[in-house]
Amino acid sequence: MKIKLAKITITMLAIMSMFSYAADNSIYIDQAGDGATISVTQDGSGNVVRALPGVGTTNQSPAKIYGDGNQVSVSQVGSGNVLRLGINSDTSVGASTVNYSVSNSMNSSAEIKVGTTGVASTAATINVTQSGNTSAAVITSLGASNAITVNTTGGASNSATISAVGDNITATTAVTGGGANTINMDLTSTGGTSSATIAGASNTVTVTQSGGVNGAQSTIGLTGTGNTIGVTQTGTVADNISNLTINGSNSTFTINQTAR
Repeated sequence: MKIKLAKITITMLAIMSMFSYAADNSIYIDQAGDGATISVTQDGSGNVVRALPGVGTTNQSPAKIYGDGNQVSVSQVGSGNVLRLGINSDTSVGASTVNYSVSNSMNSSAEIKVGTTGVASTAATINVTQSGNTSAAVITSLGASNAITVNTTGGASNSATISAVGDNITATTAVTGGGANTINMDLTSTGGTSSATIAGASNTVTVTQSGGVNGAQSTIGLTGTGNTIGVTQTGTVADNISNLTINGSNSTFTINQTAR
């Protein structure tokens, strides 16, 4: 019953946001249970998804969802939107999925954390899509076999930062169009991999990985100008692999690999 009530409340708040275009619509989430389906749509500017009132004092306080096998979808359209979301899943049951998209955006920010209280999440999936200008996505993951994908299309000065700890992590980013876009990936994983595909200008990519047996891999494809790329892969045994393809000019790239 608790899960059904949460679904109804979130849907009503989402509808309220859709019909209140002015600004500053807030959706508060504190959900516990397994197998929940949560969908949130906000259309306008200055919209916020965060924790319940009284839990935190600012928009930086994350909405919390506890349980396994939860499906969470958040769509924000407009400028100045904020998403703060924390997913706490068990390691023994079903995996949770988070889909987030922001479009027609200016100065929006999203922070998504999976496994935020020391309880790792297994096989969680996080998908982020950004379009517009000056949108920032920060994804933090704790657990094994988690998959993180960030796609940025068009616009300028958009950023994606991925920090993941666990085994067999997959992080994939793609940036198409725009300028001054940045990608930062920091993966601490055995059996991990990362991939960055970029087409545009003024892009910065930083990948740091630590791996072991069948460990870190990095594949970066780049088309454009004024790009800076840095890849650092470390480990106590072999397995460091890096493939780099650049088509453009004024690019600076440094690759450091250590395997002992």
